[in-house]
Amino acid sequence: MKNPIVSITLLVFVVFCCASSMPAQTVSNVLTSEPPVVPMDIKFRYVSQYFEQSFTDDPRYARIEALVDDGRCDVILLDKTTSREAFYSTSNHEVDVLRAKGTDAYVTRIDFTASSTVDSYPLFFIRFHDQFGQEVKWQFVAGEMVPHASPEVIPHTDNAGVALLYVPHRAPGAAGTTLTIAERKYVPKSRQSNDTLATFYATDMTVAQLLPGTDLWTVEDGPSDRAQTTKWNLDGGGGRQRILEVKELSDTEAAVQQTEANDSDAAQVVLSIVRVNSTYGLHSISFQSHRNTLWIFFGPVLPLPAREIDDKTIVTFTIAENEQANVASGELEVQRAVSAEHLLWRFNTPNLAKNASFETGVNLISSGDEQATCVNVPQPTPDCLEP
Repeated sequence: MKNPIVSITLLVFVVFCCASSMPAQTVSNVLTSEPPVVPMDIKFRYVSQYFEQSFTDDPRYARIEALVDDGRCDVILLDKTTSREAFYSTSNHEVDVLRAKGTDAYVTRIDFTASSTVDSYPLFFIRFHDQFGQEVKWQFVAGEMVPHASPEVIPHTDNAGVALLYVPHRAPGAAGTTLTIAERKYVPKSRQSNDTLATFYATDMTVAQLLPGTDLWTVEDGPSDRAQTTKWNLDGGGGRQRILEVKELSDTEAAVQQTEANDSDAAQVVLSIVRVNSTYGLHSISFQSHRNTLWIFFGPVLPLPAREIDDKTIVTFTIAENEQANVASGELEVQRAVSAEHLLWRFNTPNLAKNASFETGVNLISSGDEQATCVNVPQPTPDCLEP
């Protein structure tokens, strides 16, 4: 069951630790000039404390979540009238990045306190105002913590894609847990299901979010023909800056490190790229945060955006995290165009995500060549128009 994880671990070890046995090569022998940008937006985040409560009798909301880490508390409300999540944070930067990706995000003051009940149960209190000015007060009493020999992975699905919650320890909401929205109170109810609880508290967990939508990246600069290492700098919406750099390589493989230059909370990302005939594809991608690792494996390899004619293929995917070898699986319908690629995701597992289907993609713009081509053109062609 651990073979996929063992394989990628060995691959990363060989690429990074055995570089001395690999012959030095020029970039042109290994990768094309196109940056290896993945056509997907995945956020992998460690959360020291997590709270969740589902409810059915509120006129607008169906679920509330709170994520606490490094002294900061973020809150997510699921709006059942629009099937969209609203993200609340004290961080202006976090909100700007999320808004650039099309997420409903708001800056607000969030009060968070931790104490204990007279029975020594953990007691937490969260207070803020939603975008409509409604006061939200959440008193959460955590019950007995239940460690899991095999940590559970809880899926969430809505129009925001799929989120996978890796939960090594969790506790149900105990008596005294109360959510108040605009003076309406909601007491948690147990859900009779093997998949999840309606209300729970978790520690030392991670959240992997596969977000729908198309990213637009401008390639500011890339490697020169004489470069011995390959590096690309990209600019995205919301002030995002991404660096892609080939760390070590061989005749048939390359490990590319992806860095979000202005996002200190971003996970460490490594792309495992392999050569198949005369083209290159993504064999796997790994995310690491606080000693937790998420992998996505592709078979056959996932093609990367390139200057080619339209193309369409089917690629399967498997998601693994830490000791869990098959967290989720399904297939991707890949559609390629010139410097663009779009993926239609369909999940086969887990059961709660089985009917989930959404699209991700990426469009690339060359900062120099594309703009220079459009100068002094009497009637600009479609290629000269902004997307």
